[in-house]
Amino acid sequence: MTKISSDWTPKLAQRTYLEARQVKCLTLDEGHVWMRSYDDLPPPVRRRLAESVHNICPACLKGEAARVARRGRPSVSIYFAVIEAIERKLDEKAP
Repeated sequence: MTKISSDWTPKLAQRTYLEARQVKCLTLDEGHVWMRSYDDLPPPVRRRLAESVHNICPACLKGEAARVARRGRPSVSIYFAVIEAIERKLDEKAP
């Protein structure tokens, strides 16, 4: 199982204004901050993010994937595993 930050939870904090609430972001950044990260992702990873029920921040995804990969650039399979792990965490029932 892919180990990701424990900060990914169903109750992940979100900013109160609409533009910042549209994405699940660990740092609560607005879109103009993380959009460049989306452009840097491989096309299959961008498609997978678009298919996700959750709007996961691409910058946070890149950080998680880099931690999992430890060295070098994360592979598409690592990105997919991290997305799945984040989705599982966001889908968990709150205790």
